[in-house]
Amino acid sequence: MNRALLLALPLLFAACGDHTATAPGALQHFDALTNWPVNDTGVGVITLDYTDALDSGFVLPSVRQVPGGRFSFRFALRDSTGGDRRFRYKLYYLNDSYKFAHTAPDGRQHPLAHENFYGSWESASEGFRLSPPADADGTEVTDVFRIRGDPRDQPEHRDGQGRQARWSRNPRVGEYVFMLVVMPEDDFVHTPPAPEVQDISRTIDGRHVDPFWYWISGPGARLAGAEVRIASQRLKAVARPPLGAGIHVRPEHAGDRSAFTAACGDDPALAANAPFEQFIHYVDASTRFANIPLIADVLGNEYTPADHDRYRCFFPTDQMVGLRPMVARTPCSTVRSDPERNVIELRNPASTDGQWRKENVGIRSRHGLAYGRYRVKCKLTRLLNDSDMWVGLTNAIWLIYDGAPGGLRRPCLKDGYMANYYGGDNDQRVPRVAYSEIDFEILKTPPYCPDRAFPPTYPQQLALPDDRNAWVYSSSDARTDGRGMVTVACTNWDMACHDPEDFDVGCRPIEKDGRTYVSHRWDHNYRALTQKTEAPDRELFGGDHYWFEIDWRPQEIFWRIGPDADHMRTVAYMNNTVTEVSNVQMHLIVTQEWHNTRWWPGTPFDQGYIPFPAKDLVGEVQEVIID
Repeated sequence: MNRALLLALPLLFAACGDHTATAPGALQHFDALTNWPVNDTGVGVITLDYTDALDSGFVLPSVRQVPGGRFSFRFALRDSTGGDRRFRYKLYYLNDSYKFAHTAPDGRQHPLAHENFYGSWESASEGFRLSPPADADGTEVTDVFRIRGDPRDQPEHRDGQGRQARWSRNPRVGEYVFMLVVMPEDDFVHTPPAPEVQDISRTIDGRHVDPFWYWISGPGARLAGAEVRIASQRLKAVARPPLGAGIHVRPEHAGDRSAFTAACGDDPALAANAPFEQFIHYVDASTRFANIPLIADVLGNEYTPADHDRYRCFFPTDQMVGLRPMVARTPCSTVRSDPERNVIELRNPASTDGQWRKENVGIRSRHGLAYGRYRVKCKLTRLLNDSDMWVGLTNAIWLIYDGAPGGLRRPCLKDGYMANYYGGDNDQRVPRVAYSEIDFEILKTPPYCPDRAFPPTYPQQLALPDDRNAWVYSSSDARTDGRGMVTVACTNWDMACHDPEDFDVGCRPIEKDGRTYVSHRWDHNYRALTQKTEAPDRELFGGDHYWFEIDWRPQEIFWRIGPDADHMRTVAYMNNTVTEVSNVQMHLIVTQEWHNTRWWPGTPFDQGYIPFPAKDLVGEVQEVIID
């Protein structure tokens, strides 16, 4: 290995400091981002430009950020032989925040390093470029590049017409590092690099060769004349979807346009650039329940736990109203994008006599991203009234797969994934699926880890309706949830892939940073792993705002909450030893939704005995940051 490469090795991750004085060979210095400002630590920050990014995917930089839409870089070459030699060079970029290790313990490429997000020139097939002749005093070379989606031009990331779908593998948020490889032209001809690092679209046995492994610790580290340099400049990409830029309504949901506005609808401008759409829930038959025909302002203290228990014990079941949670009949009537305040309002509408509705409401982002720290500042509706009665809603902040071309999870090697979300225990297992989901769900339910045979705690019908102490419960009338507390349930949907070495069922602890988190899975075919913790409803939803964060990394997930972005606490943690962490792009969803409480055993209130809302239940999404 040559000395220049040895000097570059520790820089792959540190990527800081001035390296220009240490290279003894032809490559004298390398500066990336020469047309973009960087701070004192060498980091430049760029915000993803959402304009026209739905079809093209995100590009860094866009033409609105830099004239021509390209970053420039420069380096100097010196030919000490006096022969005015020319050199071959190639620039590579890598997302260094959300990646797998480059090298396996045996020195070979890490088995998942091919999933890392890296690229080079605009055309993936373009190899090394040729420099002008270099003299003994040094010749400066300048060039340009940009970071774009699907940088390896993979065939699986094409749409139904065979066109490149750059958006299906968007650039990741986080920090990028830049590597330059230089070789004298004669060395390049006699001992050329592997074809798969010249043309990064090429594969070996269906897998790409990670150029950062190849040049730092693989065969490229031993190529005669090769010099490798990591730039001291780095680029941090951040997404801040503009909440005031409108809400799109999909054509299949746009039958009733009576509530459409300039900021919500299906017109071409919104279709092209609105970062969010109205989320219309899929309502499965399993969500059906019977509800008492009563309208009340629960948050206004018109209904108490005693009222709930009385109805539960004594209201005739044949007079209940059968229904499923509903979706908006009039798109844009329950969501509103406010361009002045740059927020989005969510509204579960009130019911009227005879119009019995428990209607879900939500928004969904339209640009898929793989990995990132998703931070949502919001003021969602309160869930409890002064008597500790639950309004019946679940406030949810979640990620769901985007369904993009090529968007399949990595193979589950042992016995496959359960094929379908609603498939049940008899569902077939398949090697790969698209379905992925990571959730915050906040509701009134016990926070502890339940037993498989755990029963709901509901009062049973008995005489003496005026004597609540005489009402009989199926197990115990002791409430296990704290007064004024709601449960923050954090879930990763892994579709029951058994590959993780510590995959298990029941209640199992996992340690992280001196803390113990308890995960629960019902059985070996159950498609999700959940952790729960309690938090005060007033803290989460009683103030002007609160922050929720899903920190999704290639091998682990953190869930955090807090009063501001700088004071977050971790409430759940999972890693790839206990659950398969998704690697497909996902969308962000924020909802206020009605659940059938059979999904949450032990919940002290039955959805069917919670009244229909007398007033709109209003929430607000105030800021979204993904970094």
